[in-house]
Amino acid sequence: MISSAVLLELGLFLLLLGCFSPPDLPIPAREDAIIAGVTIINPSAVRLADHSIVVRDGFIRETRPRRASDPEPICVDCYAVPGLIDAHVHTPPRIVLGNQQLFALLYLAHGVTTVRDVGESEPSVGELAARLNEGSMVGPRMLRCGPVLDGDPPGWPMAEVVPDGPTGRRIVDRLAKDGVDCIKVYNELTREAFDGIAAAARRHGLPLVGHVPHSVGLDHATDLEVQHMTGIPYLSQPRPPLGWDIRDEDVLSLRDGEVEHALGVALTRRLSFTPTLANFSLRLTASDPARFPPSVASRVLPEYWADAWDLVAGHPSTTESIEQRLRAVPAMRALVRRAHERGIDVLAGTDTLMPWVVPGDALHREMLELEEAFSSAEAALAAATTVNGRHLAPGEIGLIAPGARADILLVTGDPTERLSLLRDWQIVFADGRRYDRETLDGWLDDYQQHFHSWFQRYVMGPVAGVAVGLFEHG
Repeated sequence: MISSAVLLELGLFLLLLGCFSPPDLPIPAREDAIIAGVTIINPSAVRLADHSIVVRDGFIRETRPRRASDPEPICVDCYAVPGLIDAHVHTPPRIVLGNQQLFALLYLAHGVTTVRDVGESEPSVGELAARLNEGSMVGPRMLRCGPVLDGDPPGWPMAEVVPDGPTGRRIVDRLAKDGVDCIKVYNELTREAFDGIAAAARRHGLPLVGHVPHSVGLDHATDLEVQHMTGIPYLSQPRPPLGWDIRDEDVLSLRDGEVEHALGVALTRRLSFTPTLANFSLRLTASDPARFPPSVASRVLPEYWADAWDLVAGHPSTTESIEQRLRAVPAMRALVRRAHERGIDVLAGTDTLMPWVVPGDALHREMLELEEAFSSAEAALAAATTVNGRHLAPGEIGLIAPGARADILLVTGDPTERLSLLRDWQIVFADGRRYDRETLDGWLDDYQQHFHSWFQRYVMGPVAGVAVGLFEHG
């Protein structure tokens, strides 16, 4: 017989386990369906009124004019747009228990059906991606670059140091064998190491994404998805201090001719940009939460994120630096506008896990930033769908067409006229699995209760602070 002491210990263990883990969410089966009577919009590409979408086995098999024999619409007078894609996220480490599940749910609740992790906090991100992609966990599809590749000393605490070209080739060979979807480069790589990494990435057909390394320069990189507009100021200015990607003052000091030259280089060398404009603005909440209040969506997050971000993550910390950031964001937006006008691809990404960049919500904010930059809601929506899809997984995501994954957002009203309608989506299909708005809202309520418990506040709070500190500073 099991003793009462053992039973007590088992009960305490189960109680603690329940405190650790958020509620399990039932995963719907893939649903074969005919989504009838919708207006299909592939932003900046195709618009088809009164059409039906045939979904089987998680893929779109056919799009065609609506037939009399089709079933009644599941969403009356709705617009169907591709599921949203966030091209630049980071995933919380597994030690901050339950937050990987929380972030996955928040993405889906905001209509985000694909994310790309561009710098793993730890190896568990690969395991998380496998669970999401095989359909054993509620959330978006996840693509991943593996660890950040950087020089010595690295500017990213969890980076893998690449001292030379041969090492870079070996590391990329290993990552390709591990099944990554992209390769991430960073600030302090030498030109030799960068060239070795880039050559190996091309050989494996893996997109090269990341910061323009300061010793490489924008005019040496080729076929690179440039993050945060890095590299642009430093064609004509000295590199920033160690640890900096791109500084507000360097963006503000750019002259018109310098910008034109940099964008000409980007066109010639087939570069694209993922500016993460919302990330630069949202960090101001950590600077002065009274002046720059958090978004409503942040209420679902555990309270300890606010403390962790305030303590360890980079954000303007003085009145002068806050005012400089407020001037730099419009200047960065103007860079994005000019890149778009020159025909350079601009991807929508958020840099989620940075201060107050809330999963899912931040992508909607990024689209609003891009709408202002492009003077077009449709072009902004294209950045988060068709453009991102073309870069991340061509033909698979970012469009509603035969052969693509069944990632579909059904919205009442035309989101190319008003992006805010995307927040009020009615039904989302993710990998052919149907989620209704009421269901996901209910799950968010359950998660909010879980992550605002005493255990999360007093036990997980200190753990999160340590984990984020390691994430930011190593």
